Amino acid sequence: MYKMIKSLGEEKTREAKYIICLLVFSIITRFLALGNPIIGVDEGFYLFTGGQLLHGAIPFVDIWDRKPLGLFILYAFFHLFGPYRVWAFEIGALISVWLTGVVLMRMARTIAPALGAFVAALLYIAWTVLEGGDGGQSPVFYNLPVAMAMALVLRGLVHKSSTPQDIARTARKVMLLFGIAIQIKYTVIFEGAFAGLFLIYCLYKAGASYRDIFVQMLAWMAIALAPTTVIALAYVAMGHGYDWWYANILSIFHRTGLSSARQEGIRMLWLTAPLLLSIPLRPFLSAPMDDQQKRCAQFLNLWALAAVGGVCIMGTRYLHYALPMLPPLAVAASPLWNRKAGKIWLCLVVTYATVKGQVLLAKHLHTQGNAQRFRAVIAAVSNPEGCVFVYGGSSIVYDFTKYCHFTTHPFPDHLNSTVEEHATGINQQDEIRKILASRPTYILTHEPGGIAENQLIRRMVYQEIHANYQETFRTVQGQKNWVVYKRIH
Repeated sequence: MYKMIKSLGEEKTREAKYIICLLVFSIITRFLALGNPIIGVDEGFYLFTGGQLLHGAIPFVDIWDRKPLGLFILYAFFHLFGPYRVWAFEIGALISVWLTGVVLMRMARTIAPALGAFVAALLYIAWTVLEGGDGGQSPVFYNLPVAMAMALVLRGLVHKSSTPQDIARTARKVMLLFGIAIQIKYTVIFEGAFAGLFLIYCLYKAGASYRDIFVQMLAWMAIALAPTTVIALAYVAMGHGYDWWYANILSIFHRTGLSSARQEGIRMLWLTAPLLLSIPLRPFLSAPMDDQQKRCAQFLNLWALAAVGGVCIMGTRYLHYALPMLPPLAVAASPLWNRKAGKIWLCLVVTYATVKGQVLLAKHLHTQGNAQRFRAVIAAVSNPEGCVFVYGGSSIVYDFTKYCHFTTHPFPDHLNSTVEEHATGINQQDEIRKILASRPTYILTHEPGGIAENQLIRRMVYQEIHANYQETFRTVQGQKNWVVYKRIH
């Protein structure tokens, strides 16, 4: 008994050390991004919308987007930190990545030794930077409740003698976590559907009747959809039911294809390949598993398949779309630590992800901008203070300047992208005419134009610029310049 207690104590101490090391690793890998307001255009818009939410704006009505309300509520919390709100969401993202890594490490212990599980967590943390999760993209946050939900399912597999009642209790917790995750981004439904189907299978294997399975299935669906349903009903009660329905459901089907999606998909596949290869390599680079480990490994493989399938269905428009694949792929790679060849492979993969991620992060500071350049842009549109129209660039500029409600669609892509031309509920040309008629003091744009940019809209804006504005500021952002034009007439 004494030896058993001592062994448990040593294991807890070792786990605590690993958890601290994961935190340090998270800080190191994301350090270059901390404090940068323009690490990504999406996060800037979320922060700006969160701030407007605190001032009484209604998302999908006063400020349009198709992300769930829960994501804007999360960023509204970060906005409460005032002048430190950028640091707040980036530290929040760091903590979320770290905690997700801790959950994944504990999951990996079901199929791998302690050090192999630790390496799996390192893989996830390093790969989030590599796949565009160096800022506060939505998967950085929703991967945590998803991982927690899958950990509950996995724990039930470890205790394979679970009764139907035990499975039902676990399922309710799992579906609640997915309900929260869905309100950060709707694409979580693919993994949620997999978890639900797997739990139904477990219920069937545990001897539940078809009637009980059907009743439980309805109850689980209701729990998972409860947060979204409550929000939808609140919008109906406010008289904005269709606004919510169009923004959250219909609009996604009205977007057109992105010409760079195939190229981005190839890049995504190339960057993720070492993790994807780790699963087929497992029979050759890992020791044989016992029956319990095999059950857990099969579940993890299926989870990885569901996550990869979800990414394939949603498309490869942007690199960060790959982030939901990382948790199951990282855990599934952990058994490779059981053999020397597998250890070498995992060490190489962790090194590759860490170094490559830092190279990309440093490159982003040059191509996307940094805090110093952002402050220069803000100064250029604040002397004298006046209304700013962000035609190109990051909408976080609105959050640090005098914001004038020219439009309900302040996110630049919604106004100038061919992808969004028929998917936002407005006519882009009419909206641009309305904005320009408001005579903004400054217009922030980018030069040259983007490949997905509506050239007719760009000509409309530049016709107005040439007639009534003069250039007052220009900063180089890689192959693009951010340019400020000030009204002179």
